Amino acid sequence: MAELRTLGKVIEVDVLVVGHGCAGLAAAITAKETDPSLKVLAVDKGSVGYSGKANKGGGHCAFIPEGGEETYVEYHTRKLGDYLNDQELLRKYANSTRDVLADVERWGAKVFGKEAPFNAHPMIPWKVTTVDLDFMLAHAKTAQSLGVTFMDKVAVVDLLTDGGRIVGAIGFSLLDGKTLLFKAKAVVLANGCQNWRIMRMWASGRGDGIAAAYRAGAKMRSAEFGSFVGMVNLENGHVSYGAEDALVNAKGQSLSETARPFAQANRNLGVLGGVDLGGNHALFMYQDVIQGNGPIYEDKRQNHFVDSPIARNLAPEKGTADPIWYRPFAETFWRTLYAKKQKGYQSDDPLKETVPGLIGEFSPLWVSHEMACSLPGLFAAGDIAGNGNSSFGAVPSPPGRNRGTGMMAAWFMARIAGPSAARFAAESAEPVVDTAQAEALKAEIYAPLKRNEGMTTQEMVWRIQNVMQPLKYTAWKSEERLKEALGIVLDLKTKLPTLVAADAHYLSAANECRSMLLASEMFFRACLERKESRGWFLREDYKERDDRNFLKWIFLEKKGDDMAVSFEDVPMASYRYQPEAGRPDQEPRADSPAGRWAGRRIHGEPGVSGGCR
Repeated sequence: MAELRTLGKVIEVDVLVVGHGCAGLAAAITAKETDPSLKVLAVDKGSVGYSGKANKGGGHCAFIPEGGEETYVEYHTRKLGDYLNDQELLRKYANSTRDVLADVERWGAKVFGKEAPFNAHPMIPWKVTTVDLDFMLAHAKTAQSLGVTFMDKVAVVDLLTDGGRIVGAIGFSLLDGKTLLFKAKAVVLANGCQNWRIMRMWASGRGDGIAAAYRAGAKMRSAEFGSFVGMVNLENGHVSYGAEDALVNAKGQSLSETARPFAQANRNLGVLGGVDLGGNHALFMYQDVIQGNGPIYEDKRQNHFVDSPIARNLAPEKGTADPIWYRPFAETFWRTLYAKKQKGYQSDDPLKETVPGLIGEFSPLWVSHEMACSLPGLFAAGDIAGNGNSSFGAVPSPPGRNRGTGMMAAWFMARIAGPSAARFAAESAEPVVDTAQAEALKAEIYAPLKRNEGMTTQEMVWRIQNVMQPLKYTAWKSEERLKEALGIVLDLKTKLPTLVAADAHYLSAANECRSMLLASEMFFRACLERKESRGWFLREDYKERDDRNFLKWIFLEKKGDDMAVSFEDVPMASYRYQPEAGRPDQEPRADSPAGRWAGRRIHGEPGVSGGCR
């Protein structure tokens, strides 16, 4: 131990939770409740009660009402997940949501609107309640009362292994840059997905845990679905809620009159996310720009979302919510956001240029039904494994493209991961850390601090965003363009050894650049392997869903210096819901979104990087 301590401060615990946002707090609480004798520590780059992104959004909690569970599973499998779902795990999720809400309240958070929850969809038994945006402070207080300890301002960079078993992690303090080594019998990764920092509200999804798990040897699954697209106003840089119903091109033609009826009419097709704003609007915008009809505008005179009852109660930018929905912290958050939007407008012109913005939601870390990763001693919960658990299928996940499913899925996974990690820790021997491995990892982590010149982290982030944001790479795909994008990413990887960092904060940024690039590479490699269109995944050169060849999950795994690709058949024989028989596998259906754009090959690109002008 003395030799290891020469590398930095050594902290010994039973269960280490990386991330103390929505999922991390729930995992820490349930681990401690499972075995109070265990030492449970949660660490995060942020501050306890304020970390992650769950408290920087709507606070929406989706749940399935009693008696609607199986209808939900069938609808989601057939119409949203496009049969790439793990139906057994999806059923487990659907059957647990009301118990999850009971625990959320038991841990100190108040749930609003339970008396009359919003009916989120006319066909799916799926309802929405809310929590106020201070709920994590209550959960943190509960965790501390149980004996969970916390460390803030800590960047965890890599995992420590012993013969394939995870035995801890290595990182550093953001305050003084000193090395921290964590010895742990079990590790729970709950530090979020990758969002590439393009859209403000999702910018905290940096993907560090995904990258650390991959480098340690953990499997990834369904990386090709991490390309959720929203809309952003170019004047103020914020999300344009309701813009999908008020889109016009430079010729004054309404895109919404085409896109919204098309989305409504085709919500049963099992493509483009079904009921939620999805790739259909972004692709209609992109097509119009390519055809010379850009820029695309939101006509604010036609966008009435902010004044609607659903906005007033679930995203109260204006007005005051009804009494059963009134949340003081949410009201302050959304009104402040609204004021920033108004201040950011540069003119009184009601036509505001709007572009698709990549949110991402890249979340491929594979987990079992017990939320165990492929490496013994490693578990995961929340956004980091939204697609990796495959319950939601061929859609960006979280939140499975049903509003409010992000937090619910995070709590659902955490309530399994915490107890699983606790049981593993209770049954495991003391971890043995390889000092040589820790020393090598430390040298790699701190290398940017030792360089006097090279590429800045700001430039690297900008370059990565410029390959991830364009829709021609991430939303409307072809082999030619995917290979072009992958080539750019691989070239940027050669620049990683030139990154420079002036202090601990920039050192963390350098690690985030590594994570962003690795996630980009995973995304494009997986996209190249899926030679079909399924769910939100659309390819120009393979416009039809191909159940014959691609009713499979795609896995990625580190093999030496290579990223190995493998396939696993979805076990349809053991599942209740089967694809329809007699589907054509060659030509696109005229009524499918892929078929909707058949024969309209896209050439060129928008006038600005990734935008629509």
